[in-house]
Amino acid sequence: MDEALRILFLAPRLPLPADTGGKIRTLNILKQAARQARVHLVCFSFEKDDAGRSQELKERGIDVTLVPMRGRSVLEKVFHVAVNPAPFSIAKYRSSRMAAVLSTLVHSQRFDLVHIDHLHMTHYIQCFDHIPCVVDEHNVEYKILERCLDVEKFVLKQRLFKAQAGKMKKFEARQIRQCSAYFAVSEDDKNILGELCDNRTPGYVVPNGVDTEYFKPSANSHQLSAQSEQAIVFTGSMDWLPNEDAAAYFCQEILPLIWQKAPDTRFYIVGKSPSGRLTQLAKGEERIILTGRVDDVRPYVQRSSVFVVPLRIGGGTRLKILEAMSMRMPVVSTSIGAEGISYTDGRNIAIADAPQAFADKVLELFEDQRKQKSLGDEGRKLVMEQYDWEIVGREMARVYEEIIKR
Repeated sequence: MDEALRILFLAPRLPLPADTGGKIRTLNILKQAARQARVHLVCFSFEKDDAGRSQELKERGIDVTLVPMRGRSVLEKVFHVAVNPAPFSIAKYRSSRMAAVLSTLVHSQRFDLVHIDHLHMTHYIQCFDHIPCVVDEHNVEYKILERCLDVEKFVLKQRLFKAQAGKMKKFEARQIRQCSAYFAVSEDDKNILGELCDNRTPGYVVPNGVDTEYFKPSANSHQLSAQSEQAIVFTGSMDWLPNEDAAAYFCQEILPLIWQKAPDTRFYIVGKSPSGRLTQLAKGEERIILTGRVDDVRPYVQRSSVFVVPLRIGGGTRLKILEAMSMRMPVVSTSIGAEGISYTDGRNIAIADAPQAFADKVLELFEDQRKQKSLGDEGRKLVMEQYDWEIVGREMARVYEEIIKR
């Protein structure tokens, strides 16, 4: 690709620290883009430490412009949900200050392409006359809200999710049609988004990836179940509803079934900001361990026998599965949890949706170290062949070139 290529990369927030799945994808896509072009990141700043953190990106040759953004009060949030036609999670990123910064940039510098990270930042498409814009859809956003509706038991919350899902679907369709192209993380998401925009906008699959060198197998892989501690682990930001729901669902519906046959099993819930619901579930139960935010999830994964992904809500593809596979960990997941990954059930992952079936899969792996090894080896092979970030980066570079030449 031409070394003079210049990309304006627009993101909702600084992807550092990379402590959520969204930030991990954004950071690695940024790194890959910077290998191919001169990249200028523009994003909101929510924290006072962002200026210092951005130095890491600048050292990689990425220009960074931070636009301050304040949080909203509870009253402002309630008012917005009641009267605004746009979904709340999207409209909160609308900012006249951001629009002014972007307008100044595009009039003072040359950019060959605008990479819009997340649907949330497509408010600013109007700032980029005659510059190709591609939106990176980490998830099909309206589908997440619809799935929240499916598992929510309270009527008022059901109504809220239904209203927000309807708003999101209309917004998502309209905004994608205004872009030159869209990225989806899987073929399934690409098909859903294509249908949503009546195939007026070309779509490309740019999957999630994993740093296979950082998330590499430990020296004692497949020997963990022989240790005195028998453990299961689930990772993710616990202030994100799909993760919080999955952890609670596992504690309430699946873990008691496992304890019937393996009563000493510990369950590690590794991720920042565990909710009051999760804290209550773990209260007085020493076998459920809430770690809160950790700098490195790998020690908790390495000390466990099985990695679980009991998601009932979600979209896109789960980075946590790719990371576990890269570490040669046996993974048990729901169908929703493993969506978008080119897996083969029983070969490189175990899939189960009902609580008893899920528990049985975990117990089978506890008892069968050969099965643990087989799933782990095949999972590592899958990510090495398809999901290493460098492989993803090469495909993205090809797509950039195609969009610009169109």
